[in-house]
Amino acid sequence: MQNPVTPALEVEALSHRFGKTQALDGLTFAIAPGRIMGLLGRNGAGKSTLLRIVSGQLKAKEGDAWLFGQRIYNNTAALSSLCMIGDTPDFGKLKNLKQLLHVCDGLFPGWDRERAMQLVKLFELPFTRPLKGFSRGMQTAAMLTIGLASGSLLTVFDEPSLGLDAVMRERFYDLLLEEKQRNPERTFILSTHLIDEVARTLDGAVMIDKGRLLCQAELSEFGRIYMSVSGAPEVVRQETEGMTILKEESIAGSLVRHLRLNNAGEGERLMAEGKVQIAPMNLQRLFVFLAQQNSPEPFGEEVEA
Repeated sequence: MQNPVTPALEVEALSHRFGKTQALDGLTFAIAPGRIMGLLGRNGAGKSTLLRIVSGQLKAKEGDAWLFGQRIYNNTAALSSLCMIGDTPDFGKLKNLKQLLHVCDGLFPGWDRERAMQLVKLFELPFTRPLKGFSRGMQTAAMLTIGLASGSLLTVFDEPSLGLDAVMRERFYDLLLEEKQRNPERTFILSTHLIDEVARTLDGAVMIDKGRLLCQAELSEFGRIYMSVSGAPEVVRQETEGMTILKEESIAGSLVRHLRLNNAGEGERLMAEGKVQIAPMNLQRLFVFLAQQNSPEPFGEEVEA
């Protein structure tokens, strides 16, 4: 029997409260190594609290978390495999990139200095200019350089595109995919609310809202689980009868039903019969539908056909 693969990151029943605010509520998921995963959720979903726990800065009130099978909190050995790139750069008293990269050389066991220098050029960063004079986008690019060159087995980027222009955003995502090809054993997590922007880089996604797990799947699985069906209203209603509807819309005389399939056979039947048009569900729209379903407001309730 093949031994199970130890997850790069595993959290189990994580709950944490700040006063009256329930930041995490029984959150459980695992991320396999060697993947680029999205940690997707709107502002206030609990992502920042989760990342503070993952980086050992905060001890969860309930539950536990592991990096490559080692408990995280108060465990230097576990944290040595992690590089956490936050959304608020803090360079302390470091004067320039030369000093910053020198510090990183001693901080990360797998640090790749040659790659770091390549990234500095690709992000068009001044090597000796004072860091305090960097624009917000340049600060972000400097931190992205550290994450990509760190060589860490698990690297987390929190809101990685803040302050970057369109060219540099796309450059980062291209460089991320390139790094994954160069070092396939590395795992990357992109924590963001900009779902459409990161979708092309992802192998899979963990979606959370209000501190709870909405869903987790590989990107290829999302297309089999979630589907948009459109066509003549009476035909769509007949063909999707009994299926789970996340959202229903009328567009230009057609009825569109966004579905969560109960099994693969439902999708196979719809495709084989060809009576309706079928399309994979946009990842961002899927998140919106699931977040609405997770909301206490009536409009978010799931309906049965």
